[in-house]
Amino acid sequence: MAFASTVTKVDRGSGRYKKCWGTFTNGASDTGGVIATGFKLVDHFDVAFTSHIGSRTPKVTISGGNVTIVTDDGADGTWIAHGF
Repeated sequence: MAFASTVTKVDRGSGRYKKCWGTFTNGASDTGGVIATGFKLVDHFDVAFTSHIGSRTPKVTISGGNVTIVTDDGADGTWIAHGF
C-alpha cells in the first residue's frame, strides 16, 4: 500500500485564514509522502501519530499549499493545517 492522505474537514472561518485537517496512512515500507491541503499557502502544520512513532520525529517541508512529511516505516496519523 502506498502513502495516502485525505482532507476530512475544512473550516473556512472568517476572512481569508482557514484550517483543514485529515488523515494519512503509510504502507508497511512507506516513509511518508505529499499532503495536498488545497491551500495556496500553508502557514502552520502539525502531525499526530495514531500508530507507532518509532525513533524518528517527522520531517515536515512546506511548499505553497503542499506539505511533504517523512516518517518511520508504516507510521499513520492525523494532521492539521492553517493557511490561506
